[in-house]
Amino acid sequence: MPGDGEYLAAFCATLPELETELRRRGRAELLSVAVKAVRSGIPVLEVLPALGIAPHVLAGPGTSRETPAGAVVQGIPAKASGEVYRCPDGACDRAIPREPGGPIPAERCWLHDKPLAVGEA
Repeated sequence: MPGDGEYLAAFCATLPELETELRRRGRAELLSVAVKAVRSGIPVLEVLPALGIAPHVLAGPGTSRETPAGAVVQGIPAKASGEVYRCPDGACDRAIPREPGGPIPAERCWLHDKPLAVGEA
């Protein structure tokens, strides 16, 4: 079972899509309340039910559209990378590798609305 940091990373990575979907349904205020709760320290697993999200939805392989963790789970060895972009507050396990010399990931911390922090792979 994933740890709290993994759920938080998945939640953060999907915030733009969640916002679009909830806005489409006329329920954007629910996400705003959930984000404020998570920012205040409430575990993401406690706010998911209010959004109608089952925890297993965020527990799939990988925590981001770009994370190669899913490749490792599927039996494909991940490639080494030069840099990893991580949660700027260290609150979650989100990590997006950057291939040496590759483009800088456009991802950001949607929860705190900050750029991801850069670290060594």
